[in-house]
Order: sequence, then C-alpha cells, then structure tokens
Amino acid sequence: MRRFIAILAVLLLMGLPAGALAQEPAEGTINGQVINGSEGGGSVGGVEISLITYIDGLLSDTRTAVADNEGKFQFDSINMEHTYLVSARYMDVNYYYPAVFEPGEATAYVEVGVCDTTASDEKIRVGLTRKIVNIDEENLLVTEVYWLVNDGDRTYVGTDGVIFFQLPQGAYCFEAPEELMIDYRLLDDNRVTYLVSFPPGERQLFYSYRLARPDSNELDIALAVNYPTDILELMVEGDGVEVAVSQLAPAEPVVVDTGERYIYFQGQNLSRNEVIKVCLSNLSGGGGFPLFILWVIIAVVVAGIAVYMVRRTRKVGTDE
Repeated sequence: MRRFIAILAVLLLMGLPAGALAQEPAEGTINGQVINGSEGGGSVGGVEISLITYIDGLLSDTRTAVADNEGKFQFDSINMEHTYLVSARYMDVNYYYPAVFEPGEATAYVEVGVCDTTASDEKIRVGLTRKIVNIDEENLLVTEVYWLVNDGDRTYVGTDGVIFFQLPQGAYCFEAPEELMIDYRLLDDNRVTYLVSFPPGERQLFYSYRLARPDSNELDIALAVNYPTDILELMVEGDGVEVAVSQLAPAEPVVVDTGERYIYFQGQNLSRNEVIKVCLSNLSGGGGFPLFILWVIIAVVVAGIAVYMVRRTRKVGTDE
C-alpha cells in the first residue's frame, strides 16, 4: 500500500506543469508622495508618476499613475526582485528617485521632491573649481573641474541653455565624458552651455579643451570666472615652465600620485565675470603626457574636490 501511494505521488508530480513547482516571485507595493520644495510653490496634485522597471540592468517596462490632490501615489503587484526608478515630471522637468525594498519589507516608500522652476541664475555659485593645464609638444590641454551649487529652492532652467562657460580665445577640441557630451552645446564667441536643468543642491561637471602652442614659447590665457566662486585653483604641469597669474596667490607645488609636479595657485571669493590672466613662458620646458595619466590626475582632482566640499558642508553645519 505504501509503495502504491509513493508511485501515485510520483505520477502526480510528473503530471504537474513545471511552473507549478516554481516559487512565485514575491510581490509588493511601491507608494510615495510628491512634495514641492519651493516656498509658495504650486500644487502637485495631478502630477504624472512613472514607475520604470529594470531587469538585469536593462529597461523592461514603464507603468504610470497620477498623484492625488496631496501628491500621493501607489503601484501594486510589484515584483520585488527587479530594480525600479520612480519618475515625476513637474513644470517640464523630470525628477528621478530609486525605489528600494528593504529586507523583509513588502512596501517601498519614495518621497519624490520637485521644485518650481526659475530662469534666474542668482542662486548659482561655484563652491570650488580647479583648472589644470598640461603642456604637450604641439598644444596645451586645459581641463576644468567644477563643483556647482544651487543655493535656492527652485530648479534653474535658464534661457537658451542652463549652465554657461566661457572658454579662452582660440580654444578648440572641446571634450567632456562621453555619456555627457550630448548635454553640452557649443555656442558662438567661445561659449559652451550645459543643457540639463539644475535643481537645488550640488552638481559636478568637468570638461577639457586645447590651445595651440605658440612658436614664441610664451602664451597668455584669459580664464573667465563664470559664476561667483568660493575657491578657484590653478595647476600648471611642466618642468621649467614659468607662470605668472593675476588675482591668484602662489602656493606649494602639488605632486599627484603619478609623480607629475604641478605649479599651484589659489584664489578665493571671486566675482562673476572676473578674468584670471595666466602668463606662461619658457614653454619649451613642458613635456608630453600619456592620456591615461591625465585621467588618473582628473580622478584625483575630482575626489579631492568631493572630500573638500563634504568637509566644508560639515563645517558650515557646525558653525550654524
């Protein structure tokens, strides 16, 4: 009798479809609320919310919902094994936030912050910028790294562009990280604009361009201060190169991890539209540099700016 029952169990098991034996994926709920961070800002009722699904890093599906009068929204029957982004479009600006299920939780709550927009850049400043000059046999490569800050409570959308940069006369071969090049536009008069709207908070950008190396071994560069700037640092690479700079004070040379030595200058509290005049001479002392070393240097500079800004933010918070 026991053998018959065992055989019957096996036959029944074999007759079941494979899916019946697989464990159903756990389902949960993603909910949240849209909150306008602008003082006196508009209503967020009726804002369209998108839930973007990624499976193994690839875009899979998008679902939409509409926030109620209080900005609340909810998505049910969510496969908790996938990755999700919640997107809200408010005043023609898209805001994205990750939705994460915590271990043991079947509900993921997302607070979606949005802001009214402004075309005024009066709240935009540069917390710290570093301008790096590398001298090659045929040209000079200038890399500019910015830590930008929007101190307001509105998303800056600008007019005909968002963040504007003035390049020196004669600049050419503008480059930015490949994934960001589509967000830049070259304008007349050696200007370039970054097109992505700037919500309150911080943003880090960097780009590079080239300047022709003169036959006279002397070159004057005019570096524009595009926004009010807390700290501006200039680093010039090249053994034997002589550097004179207006409005910046000389400091101890900087030696990066790859061994390159940079002449170093720093200035503080610079006003918008000031021009830093850099006079380079004895350029014959400069040497070439492998491209991979340049990217190592940029990585070090970016990390240094991040550490500095974090420390500065903590100090400001302590002072208050």
